[in-house]
Amino acid sequence: MEGDDGLQDIQDDARSGNSDRPEEEMSVLAKPLWSPDSVPRMESELKGLIEYVRRKPKLSDANASFMRDSLRTMLIKCTREAELAFETESSIVESPSRSSSISGDDSKDENTAVEWYAVHNILETVFRYLSAKDLSVARGVSKDWNKCGSKPSLWRQLCLQQPWRSLQTDRALWNLIDPTLDVKDPDVWRKVYPTLARKKWWRCRLMKTNKFVCNLIVHQIDGESLGDNFPSTLTVERRFALMHLTLAMLPINSPLLYFEPETDEDKEGLEGFIQYLIRRDRAGLAIEQHRRYIFIPPCDYSRDRRYEGKSLLGGVQLSSAHGFQNNI
Repeated sequence: MEGDDGLQDIQDDARSGNSDRPEEEMSVLAKPLWSPDSVPRMESELKGLIEYVRRKPKLSDANASFMRDSLRTMLIKCTREAELAFETESSIVESPSRSSSISGDDSKDENTAVEWYAVHNILETVFRYLSAKDLSVARGVSKDWNKCGSKPSLWRQLCLQQPWRSLQTDRALWNLIDPTLDVKDPDVWRKVYPTLARKKWWRCRLMKTNKFVCNLIVHQIDGESLGDNFPSTLTVERRFALMHLTLAMLPINSPLLYFEPETDEDKEGLEGFIQYLIRRDRAGLAIEQHRRYIFIPPCDYSRDRRYEGKSLLGGVQLSSAHGFQNNI
């Protein structure tokens, strides 16, 4: 681990004296021969980690995963060293307790807690590489595995891989997907995953005439299936008034789409396109593969479809559908 290697380097320098660091800094890093299971020993390890971070300002802009890994390794390492020291001391002194101030039962409880923490973190790391199917199987192994495999962070990761990145920022999307879900439920990511996994999605380039807008992820929320094929590019060449967009034009069983930007770089283009339609009180229209794709900004129609958010919805209609042409 990067954090552990760096921490080991500065601690080695402190022990050997081979360092150009200021004397007061070395006094913090130098490690006397404290007992492996002493408070000063743990304090020294923690100070070493903090000092390492302080000396590398760039780390303040990164996530704290390397610190968490270092702390986990530190706990496991110190616990093991303490156990070895205790076993050695017991074989010589034949003392049943680790120290005069801590009972054998308390020491056992401390070890059990640290071991449980370490095992669960190792399990969680392994579980992050599992598919949803395999993770569900792992949850059935034992109560501990079920608890670890039910962590929201694991299922959130699986949901975002579908990909449904907008679930992190668009609360109204949850109601569009499944109005029975409570977003405050700790298990909501696990509960919504089966629904997301069943829904079709595609990648698509959004264009206005001769002008690139953004790259999109297109999700089919409900309605008649569009099959496996979806245009790789949709070009909006026409617009029509939102007042003509009714459930009569796009019935409730019509395919309903949700558009989200493929990357953060595409957000500005999509948001600009939505504002472009809102300012003109219009819906956009693209015709591809004998289908009409309608781009719907927030309006009464989207609210009728249970969506109260600010993103872009879409409807799909066959080119031969009755009544559409006359309403444009």
